[in-house]
Amino acid sequence: MDKLRLLPGECGYSLAARAHLLSPYGSWKVTNQTLFGRESVRINALLPGHLSSLALLADSTVEHLRLEASAHPLVAFGLSDKEKRLALANSEVQNNASTVYEQARMAASKLSFGYVLKCCCACMEEDKARYGLAYWHTMHQLHGVSVCPVHARVLSTVEAGEGALNHAYELPFVDNTLNLEVESNALKLSRYIVELHALLSQFTPLGSMSERYIAWLDAKGFITAGGRIRWKQLKKELQRTWLTLFDVQGKVLPPELSTFHFVPRLVHQDAPTHYIRHVLLMAYLTDSPEQFFAGQKSKSAVIPHQKTHTVPEERKVLQLLKQHCSLRQCAAQLKCSVGYVKGVALRHQITIERRRKRITPQMERCIWRKAFVGQHRQDIAQQLGLSIGAVEQVIQSHAGLSAWRHHLLMQQRKLSNRTSLINFMRRFPDASRNVIKHQCNAYMWLYKHDKAWLYAQLPEAKSPGKPQGINWAVRDLVLCDQLEALQGKFTSLSAIDRAVGGHSWLRRYREKVPLAFGLAQQILARGTSKE
Repeated sequence: MDKLRLLPGECGYSLAARAHLLSPYGSWKVTNQTLFGRESVRINALLPGHLSSLALLADSTVEHLRLEASAHPLVAFGLSDKEKRLALANSEVQNNASTVYEQARMAASKLSFGYVLKCCCACMEEDKARYGLAYWHTMHQLHGVSVCPVHARVLSTVEAGEGALNHAYELPFVDNTLNLEVESNALKLSRYIVELHALLSQFTPLGSMSERYIAWLDAKGFITAGGRIRWKQLKKELQRTWLTLFDVQGKVLPPELSTFHFVPRLVHQDAPTHYIRHVLLMAYLTDSPEQFFAGQKSKSAVIPHQKTHTVPEERKVLQLLKQHCSLRQCAAQLKCSVGYVKGVALRHQITIERRRKRITPQMERCIWRKAFVGQHRQDIAQQLGLSIGAVEQVIQSHAGLSAWRHHLLMQQRKLSNRTSLINFMRRFPDASRNVIKHQCNAYMWLYKHDKAWLYAQLPEAKSPGKPQGINWAVRDLVLCDQLEALQGKFTSLSAIDRAVGGHSWLRRYREKVPLAFGLAQQILARGTSKE
């Protein structure tokens, strides 16, 4: 296959689609066999994989395609571990790209952005004027980008995956009249993601992201003198800033992100996660990625070093308490926290000296009652005007209460998911097991936690059965209609075959389509006869 130059900002899927468009066969199977040596290949617009084959097609290097034609810089940034980044890079050059998403931990992030291809109508017009055709841009395919950062226009989407644009290779073909109102926060987030992708393509930031977050949060007043996050204030500000991105109509981001429960984990430890979680916090703290990485790292004095404690056996704690040792003396001897010693004492009804100012015995019993029936800690805290930590400490002081609350939570989820599955099967009584699995959200939860009940409710597995044979007589008549509609001259049977779809029926199965083959011979004779 002829070499193709990678167009500015073009993604890997678009490069393969242009190669398919120039192919004389018009079959995605032939295109895959030619480019990748296999028929069963699907190129992902975000992480295409097969970079060695695509680099050979573009007469370029694997590293250039990795940085320019895929979201690798952003995804690797979210992994935050050198070994995981190396495993992702190795999977992208293998002949089988089925492990790319696994190494990128996309499924582990538990975030669904849908299977779509995105394009900007204004970019399409410019590309047609410059290069003669429209193509898919890498920056538009990035998760979280819903607005073109160049033209500030809402991106048009084309459904991909099962039941839509599946194995096919297509270039942008959407209606260019779409001109929806742009939401300012969506534009800000889209530009920040694209700028971060461009920045990470040039350098890899060194050091801890956790330290950078602490420094910026401290500068904005969200870190206490003890080094803790003022979480209630920060959560309120984050939700106020990004509220419009989680509207049902916009669907810019998955609703799971709207709680921002991932922020404390980002701040306190460098753990692998989806890059969109980093971007939401970074874009709130700074106006650009350059500004974020230019900031000073947090000093060691901002957050005092916290001693690591091991958890001793409760028997040893009880022995020291019976010897009338204080909580601090017990903690010092056993090298554990004072809170752990206090919890053990309360669980075993050992009287300890407490300097409570607000929590009375009546309030403590009220917390126990509310916790026993499964109320959330935050709701209890708000009702009684206490902190969540104080409520949790009372809950932990009651033996078995925490385990009982977990049991209640699992039972509630089990009931909810069972009801959801039954309702889905009532609405769609003819749905197969695969349809239920892909369209009912309760399926996977029940598969993990209630498999026996799930399998008892699912319909019988359907056997694939024997495929229907081809009705060549009908196909012969259809081909005749297509051939009669052809215009112009043809000088070869292959050219005629490509004009009617490129299925090679006229060449490989000529004895099964005699009428169409005879008509093709007549068309060929007219095209080759001298005028």
